[in-house]
Amino acid sequence: MAATPPNKPGAGIAFSDAKGCKEWLAGLPLTNIPQAQQFVLDALRAINRGEPGGLERLKCLELMRDKIAFLQGEQRSRYFGKTLPLSSIDHAAWSIGRALLEEMETGYRQCLTLAEVERGELSRHRALMMQRIVRYLGAQMLFHAMVYRRFDPALWLRLHEQFAAAERDGFADERVKDSLESEDGVSSVHEAYVHVVLTQAAYLSEMTAPQMDLLEALLRIWARKVRVFADPPVEAESGAAFPLAVDFAKPIGARPLHADDRRPTHRVLDVEGISRSIRRRLKGLQAGEEPVSLGLPAEASAIDTLAQLSRLHKLWCEGAPPRPPAKIPDEKTATLAFGLPEIHFFVTGGRAFEQPDKERELTRQEKDDLAVFGKVTERTQQLRVADYNFELEHWGVVDEMLGAWRLLRPATASKGVAIGRILAMRLGDAAPFFLGHVQALVQETDGRIVITVGLFPGKPEPIAVRAADSRARQSPQWVQAFRLPALERLGVPESLVLPTGIGSRGRGIEVWAGGAKESTVYEVLERGTDFDRVTVF
Repeated sequence: MAATPPNKPGAGIAFSDAKGCKEWLAGLPLTNIPQAQQFVLDALRAINRGEPGGLERLKCLELMRDKIAFLQGEQRSRYFGKTLPLSSIDHAAWSIGRALLEEMETGYRQCLTLAEVERGELSRHRALMMQRIVRYLGAQMLFHAMVYRRFDPALWLRLHEQFAAAERDGFADERVKDSLESEDGVSSVHEAYVHVVLTQAAYLSEMTAPQMDLLEALLRIWARKVRVFADPPVEAESGAAFPLAVDFAKPIGARPLHADDRRPTHRVLDVEGISRSIRRRLKGLQAGEEPVSLGLPAEASAIDTLAQLSRLHKLWCEGAPPRPPAKIPDEKTATLAFGLPEIHFFVTGGRAFEQPDKERELTRQEKDDLAVFGKVTERTQQLRVADYNFELEHWGVVDEMLGAWRLLRPATASKGVAIGRILAMRLGDAAPFFLGHVQALVQETDGRIVITVGLFPGKPEPIAVRAADSRARQSPQWVQAFRLPALERLGVPESLVLPTGIGSRGRGIEVWAGGAKESTVYEVLERGTDFDRVTVF
């Protein structure tokens, strides 16, 4: 008879060897994923308290690894790609997922310690245990990135220490089975370490969920193209720089490194192989080839692959310089509005949006106002506006750098935030609003949320737009949009900020300017999560 999971969290372990573990896992209640996760977490904690021991413990962890990957996949949509802050239920799902990853790292570490002490059958699997530890350290980092939350920098030191140990003991390049995270089913400590380092070097705080998915898919096939060297095969000339290098002594990831600054604790990443792969795809995409014909993963079809590959090449292969220091401005608060309908309302001074090609039927109160006063009173307008429930939020200013502002979300805020979301921002009650979008997002360990806002140049002009082809319209209605002026001195062309789905390159759109005028989208300058910024002709 198969072992049965405990009836409640906290109950004792229900198996004593790998065979019992396999039967127990088969009996998990998969109709209730959170409950199944809690059962597995309790079992993992029992294993990490010492039962079972030796090789059976490692076998149990390997079985748990497959099941945890399945359970995490089932819960992924609860927190990945969600606006922040998460609901209490979704945060609980994320927290138990994090705990599972932490316990898996602990379990493999304990097995490795036993292997190094006992030198028995377990010790023949040291390379596998080292690789799993590196994978779970990287998984914890990525799990935090999924909700834009900072992780403990000590994870970096544990990662560097594990790779250094594998390098020292001769296990760094030993191939081990890895059916979960390797394209061909095998991997190594070296490959897993490169995967983690490059993932974090991609500045995940600036990436949307689909962009992170593409990044992970690319590294599954490209990570082994990168080598890590204590002494690069070709010594750089004096004053030259390596695009990426790590320092085992520091709790940080990879950074550009000048050859003259190298120390024994540094390791240099040879990124030439991955650079060639990216450059070849960039050339093909620029020539109009489809991502699939270039051997890119399926995730590439969901986003602007050309922009993402260009960004990754700059970060990984071109030695991107450190960002200039930020300054603390005099302004302490910024006023924000989110979403094109709400922004349009406030930029127009609080006027409700109406279809420009139709006369609206006046309300009874508006008709009474016209009969008595000859106009619609401000009080009646405000009563109608109240129906929209639009509101401004006042965020704290953290700092400013090259036109990008870091803002602290107040505890009283009601709007969620996400990378790529459109917003309007002003500094001071009498100042005009400027359009921008959320460029980066960080959730501090205490739950505070800080966003980086990049502002678009030029004062926005409210307009109404719709698709020119009636067959491409979801609705015949006009929708809110904005025109941004050309700034010739800065080389900035005139552009339109449109709702997502209207502004595809080569597609016609109608703009209302005293009448409908048709234009064609020429270039997409920015593609956000709820807007597109385009040029037209």
